[in-house]
Amino acid sequence: MDALVIGGSRFVGLRLVWELARRGHRVTILNRGRTAALLPGETRRLTCDRHDHKALVTCLEGRNFDAVFDITAYTPEDSSGLVQAISGRAGRLVHVSTGSVYRFFHRFPWDEDTPLVDGPEAGEYGWLKRQCEDILWEAHAQGLPVSVVRPGYVYGPHNSIYREALFFDRLVRDLPVLVPGDGSYLVQFGHVDDLARLLVLCAEHPEAPGKAFNFAGSRACTANDYVEDLFAACRARTRIIHFDPVSLNLTPQEVGQVWPYRYLVHTLRDISRARYVLGYQERYSLREGLRDTFEWWRQSGQQRNTVDTSVDRLVGG
Repeated sequence: MDALVIGGSRFVGLRLVWELARRGHRVTILNRGRTAALLPGETRRLTCDRHDHKALVTCLEGRNFDAVFDITAYTPEDSSGLVQAISGRAGRLVHVSTGSVYRFFHRFPWDEDTPLVDGPEAGEYGWLKRQCEDILWEAHAQGLPVSVVRPGYVYGPHNSIYREALFFDRLVRDLPVLVPGDGSYLVQFGHVDDLARLLVLCAEHPEAPGKAFNFAGSRACTANDYVEDLFAACRARTRIIHFDPVSLNLTPQEVGQVWPYRYLVHTLRDISRARYVLGYQERYSLREGLRDTFEWWRQSGQQRNTVDTSVDRLVGG
């Protein structure tokens, strides 16, 4: 398979490139060329700013791909520009969306038929990604085979979002882990390499086009259980401090400095469609995946020089 990855040098895109190469596919990446990345030796590179739609059309002119993976579409203009550029040149398109496209309500788990957001009230990110999906489903109806993957929280080596590394930085300094509320709310976490395998399955499997697939860890855990898995992964233990963001008048941004996930609500997504339709199977348990991630973090020198402890002082840490 000739595969084009839009992105390909950071986190999900980077791990996807390696998974494609491992499975014997020929890989081309397209990005601005600003991020250094260790890529498989046979990877081909195209340098282009995808936001310049005219340049994107020119860059891809005369090139054909069996599958195009879009990791970096965040606005409807991103998706419409790519559809124009690959029209007649792609066997199928696999789009990375987000679990944030779902309208939040307290009926669980959320499957792929759960109602989607219909405006920016619940967050601009989810609304923009929902509009990306709308454009792609229209392209699918017009003849471009499209699959959509909706990840929840993704973790693992090369994570460019400061999430699990936030806790690693605290644990190696013996700083407490701060958990909003009582920590009983349920969360799911999926390893980036499991996501990469699901994306490749969407390009390989004949039943994938025309469908959306949730991606998350197959087992939900409480916030408290997540912290225990962090302790096990790092082979270290610190204090756990539970705090009430409301009584302390903390903003969501302040809470996010110590807990970079949704809090005080459950988020449960059903991933059975990926299993039944594509034969997807999760390889990483959360504890194993966090251990793998911590070892990468430690060996690659990702530790921050300083850690913000301003919220610690507010909660009495």
